[in-house]
Amino acid sequence: MPNSEFWRDRSVLVAGATGFLGGWLVRRLLEYGADVTAIVRSPKQTSQFYLEGFHERVHAASGDLTNIGFVREVFERRQPGVFFHCAYGADVNRVLQEPMECFRSTTETTWAILDLLRLKYPKCISVISSTDKAYGSQPLPYRESSALNPKHPYEVAKASQDLAAQSFGKIYGLPTAVTRCGNYFGGFDFNFTRLIPGVLKDLSQGRPPVLRSNGRFTRDFLYIKDAAEVQLLLAERLASDSSLYGEAFNFSYEVELEVIDIVRRLTELAGSQVDPIINDKVQVEIPHMRLSCEKAMQLLGWKPLFTFDEGLRETVDWYQNYFTKLPA
Repeated sequence: MPNSEFWRDRSVLVAGATGFLGGWLVRRLLEYGADVTAIVRSPKQTSQFYLEGFHERVHAASGDLTNIGFVREVFERRQPGVFFHCAYGADVNRVLQEPMECFRSTTETTWAILDLLRLKYPKCISVISSTDKAYGSQPLPYRESSALNPKHPYEVAKASQDLAAQSFGKIYGLPTAVTRCGNYFGGFDFNFTRLIPGVLKDLSQGRPPVLRSNGRFTRDFLYIKDAAEVQLLLAERLASDSSLYGEAFNFSYEVELEVIDIVRRLTELAGSQVDPIINDKVQVEIPHMRLSCEKAMQLLGWKPLFTFDEGLRETVDWYQNYFTKLPA
């Protein structure tokens, strides 16, 4: 568990606050009494950040993370002691259409911001959100000692971001580290191209869920509340342990669940009898993924606060409540 006293009145900068992970991270930081500044590229009114009124409780800096001059001005004005880079969690189809946007928003921003920290704010702690997709397709489970093997543009961009953070931590001694998490799930995820929110939306409207794959792809998962906690935990540990500088850590439930099994669980929890439609048209996604979290458990003393089933139950409850409140 993170230490709430560590965060009280601490100046924290969050990039990606209107995103899925960023919204939950801002929520937790506010609960712990942190002095939060959020970089907001566009006012996404359907995000948790706006729906829950977080924009009225933080210092909102409107601008684009790819503009390093803007980022420099935010750092000068707010002097954050901790920086979280949670920006750009695009879906694979969008990245295939806009690969350079993905590289600019993910890779170039990380290099530029880390160099700003190196030159001006070398004591600022930074946690960079990578992804399990950076491993690409290789033998399971993925371990941090495994070489990154990306192919898809999104995977390559995240792996490049990941390696940049490792370099600046190991070579320049910046207090930075990387999180590689399983698939996030939970309330306030409004990207309905993702499996869990997409299936629950279909079920709420009485439609059979349509799967892009043959249903036999496997994925590892992490409930979004646990995902926010690991960001805080890693930042706290960086404050006291320089041996963690430049390290990457896996976080997940260490499960390997078939997509079709996830759909069946969601259908059962939602009280539905609808059978999914197998589309089987996916060509670019990694077929099987599972993380080993042994390193995080040993070096950070980490263990999740929730089980996968507990997180899934809360998620179904959240979406059912959300959909019932939508206008007919």
